[in-house]
Amino acid sequence: MKDSKPTGGTNRREFIQQLALCYIAAQLPLTFLGCKSDEEGFVGSGKPPYKVWEEMLMALQTSPDHLEGRMNILIDSKDPEAMFNFVRDEIYLIPPKSSSMTGMGTIMRYGTKGVLRYGFATPREKAELLHKMYTDAGITSKIIYERTEIKTESVPAFFFRPKDRQLQPKVNQKMIDRWKKELKADVDETELTLIDDNEQESKKLADQLWSIIYEKDKLRPYKFDFRWDNYRTPSVAFTIGEETKYAHLFDQTVAFGDLRNGNTTTEAGEKKYTDEKVEITLTTREGINPNDDIELLKGSWLLHELAGNLLSLVFANGLSLEQKIVTPIGNLRLFTPTLSFQSFDEDLDYMAERSFIGNAITLEADVIDLKSKEPKLNGKNLLAKTNPVLQKKVQKIDIKAIPRTYPLVKLEVSPTDENNNVIEGLSASDFIIFDNDLPISAMMENNQKTPKITMLYDTSGSMPNDYSGKKIDLFIENLEREIKNKYPSVTILKWKTDSNLFTSLYKASKQDADVIIYITDGDNNDTYISDWEKVYNEGPPALILNVYNSTAKNIKNSFEMMAKSTSGLVLDAKNQVEVIAKIGNYLEKIEIPPYVFTYYASENEKEHKVKISIDEKRLTTNTNYKFSILPTDDMILGKQLAGLYLTLKTGTQTINRTLAGWDPLIDFRRKPCYSDFKAVRSVILGGALISVEGEGPTMANTMADILKYKLSNREFGEAMLDGKIEEANAALQKGTYNYNTLLASLMQPLQNGVTQNSMTFASGPRIAIIKNRIGLDEEISFVSFDYLPTSNYVTLAENPKVGFKTTLQKTAQFALLEKSLFLESTFTHLHDKILLERSLAIKQKWFQDNPTTTNSDFWHEKIYRGSGHFKIFDQSASVMSYWQINAASGELFGILEDGTGGGSDGVKLQLEALNKVMAAYKEAIEKLGMKPDATLDPIHKFGKTLVRLTAFATEAIIIMDPPQMDQFEQETLAELACFSYRNIIFSLYKGGGKGSSGLEHLIGARSGNTACNLT
Repeated sequence: MKDSKPTGGTNRREFIQQLALCYIAAQLPLTFLGCKSDEEGFVGSGKPPYKVWEEMLMALQTSPDHLEGRMNILIDSKDPEAMFNFVRDEIYLIPPKSSSMTGMGTIMRYGTKGVLRYGFATPREKAELLHKMYTDAGITSKIIYERTEIKTESVPAFFFRPKDRQLQPKVNQKMIDRWKKELKADVDETELTLIDDNEQESKKLADQLWSIIYEKDKLRPYKFDFRWDNYRTPSVAFTIGEETKYAHLFDQTVAFGDLRNGNTTTEAGEKKYTDEKVEITLTTREGINPNDDIELLKGSWLLHELAGNLLSLVFANGLSLEQKIVTPIGNLRLFTPTLSFQSFDEDLDYMAERSFIGNAITLEADVIDLKSKEPKLNGKNLLAKTNPVLQKKVQKIDIKAIPRTYPLVKLEVSPTDENNNVIEGLSASDFIIFDNDLPISAMMENNQKTPKITMLYDTSGSMPNDYSGKKIDLFIENLEREIKNKYPSVTILKWKTDSNLFTSLYKASKQDADVIIYITDGDNNDTYISDWEKVYNEGPPALILNVYNSTAKNIKNSFEMMAKSTSGLVLDAKNQVEVIAKIGNYLEKIEIPPYVFTYYASENEKEHKVKISIDEKRLTTNTNYKFSILPTDDMILGKQLAGLYLTLKTGTQTINRTLAGWDPLIDFRRKPCYSDFKAVRSVILGGALISVEGEGPTMANTMADILKYKLSNREFGEAMLDGKIEEANAALQKGTYNYNTLLASLMQPLQNGVTQNSMTFASGPRIAIIKNRIGLDEEISFVSFDYLPTSNYVTLAENPKVGFKTTLQKTAQFALLEKSLFLESTFTHLHDKILLERSLAIKQKWFQDNPTTTNSDFWHEKIYRGSGHFKIFDQSASVMSYWQINAASGELFGILEDGTGGGSDGVKLQLEALNKVMAAYKEAIEKLGMKPDATLDPIHKFGKTLVRLTAFATEAIIIMDPPQMDQFEQETLAELACFSYRNIIFSLYKGGGKGSSGLEHLIGARSGNTACNLT
């Protein structure tokens, strides 16, 4: 690749416009971008847009705020003084620890890579960076400790050195004009209003919150110990000719080549990273036992390796591209959680070593162990290999479809030979199943006559001695032994219950089982609900074990109602030997199918035709069913996923997040319901990104990330340009990066974080979660951004109280970013409310008098508990978002009702754009020889949201020839790009965004319509 370094420059507004435009161009028709130019400039390789992105990446490296590019230019110059000035004057100094200079001679935070990304360095990192530059330039050097006599009052000046880092790449107008031409794009010159020009808005918010804090005289603000370690000042000794010179990197009055105080030096100790780890655990809970965690996935990383990179949380569904095209999203039921380490600068082996995969799990919390030699479902082996010989023996297939609560379907299958004997031992892959002509990935629950029993046993204190403590365990053990004598592979699911008999039976009736065995004394705290009758009727029969042989009228009525509604029996159970024998006899009489499959089906309103084939469709049979039990949001869950949780540990902090569903902290008084399940499923379908940063990348580095992300898909894109669809598909199957442009805005550094009187910096890692919630069975999908409270922003200032207020003001900038990017944010919720601070609320007995009693657990757990923070909230309790201020440092977080420290948006696209994509999608399916009508109906059903539409459009692009994209891609994909990328905001970068056009205008100019004016 040639870098001709054109003369002349362009202002930052023009460059931002063009760089953003190149980013957007990824969503525009590739076939329109193929043109050539022989003009001088940065010359990339391949075809546009990749060639243009490559050129812009080269151009970025000439910008003053691309510190790695600056470093490389200086190394090439071999000028030791210029390199020294760069490290001393253009890299901010930060302390090795949040409270003092302890460890300044050895401690590294994010290493030289982090220094070049953020422009901040500990004393040792400064020395390491200069040593690296000298070494790479062929200058002999080493790191030493310099003996100094630096007084404490001199130290603040080392930190309080503001710098004006500009995005100013060396690009001339000819190059910009050529990029416009190659991208076929015009740029609207409309200027974008800054969200916090000169920090006026953040100061206003900080002043308001400061005025509300009660009892300020009791503040004990953070105080920094400025004492310098005069025995361990890291410096660099280097040789020029025969002469040894020194690089003192902190006091600007010390001349290049000199030590600060005489000639006393010692050997430097080994550099040390803090070895701080980031540990993430992903867990779930299910509706029957919502207090018990089920661990899905766990990963651990060294912080300095993770900084500047991403962790992608994806729940893989195991479908090929072709299967995805014809599988409605509502049919997905089995997922494998993965945490993938993503870096634009590391190789695949490095990333693979830092990526983690968990066991597969169904939406009913059935865990599949993939780590053993044979996959196991809840501990039972699953046969995976086909058996062609056994298939040939099958002469007849009988099937019975049993719809459970939508969308679960149970399919009972009986294959028999010529003598009408059941053939056992076939695997799931021996069968092909279609539901309304769509291929189904069904889960085989068993492949021989295997009863599935749900056993409930009452653990209340009123149970008799023979059915309590260790004796109930002994009874269940004896009962299991009797059942296994007849059915060795029986599956028994055991639940402990309380005295809510009808509710417990309702949950069990929703599950896939052949029989329910309920061991109880009949002491009942709830009532029969007629709305649940259909669930009881269509569930398995229940054997109610009357442990007292009670004839009391109320107990007898309850038991008879439970048995009658489930077509079961009441059995006297005082004599345990007799009742075990009765259960064994009952099981011998019920019909147990040899094969049971379960799966999810889309569309709850129409009749379904299920078809099953074997032996390459030599035998096929079918049956019909229709769902009669449709869930409502308040329907109590059975054994379905009720909540999804993430626990993050770093340093001494442990942070818990409820990603979706039932919250054990504030929802413990209510039972998990179907709305919780929908929320969990929506996040599983959407996934999340976890970003870890230090201070925040410079603007050039942020732009470089965006371009590297786009260039990472080059193999796929250029194959598409050449019409090589199979090669493009193969490239896509290798895997892709996940990225979200919200990171460009929300993980940027503070504006004016360093002034002549203070320095505000993140003493901990900045960690954020972008969560996608795909609204299946809902009209809206959500994207949310969550700042985790790990950053621990503090301000170095000579007056601690001033430092507190400065931290409050500086971190208020992020609240304004959230307001600008999201429809829902703490700022928008509280800006017009009368606010109250927690400690004053306690004094005024607000929590006792709070009228919102339905949310009392929220107010008690989230607000009343201070946890070392000031909490400021709506006095009327009409909204539950609140401001949280660290009582020592002044760091501000805006917290939404769901605990998200950021903001969220709901997205709904216009139907016109949807229909255009669906028309092309239909063409794509026809090209594969698939039947389109059956596929498109369910897609239309849930295809209204951005996230899903993006996925479908991508799949359509993969399998269609580029020329056939012309008819719809220009308008529709431009609209997708508009929503996804229109909100990149650089206004917190020093001087950033002034005079730059909004991305809405760029897209509007490209697509020739106003579709981007979304609300």
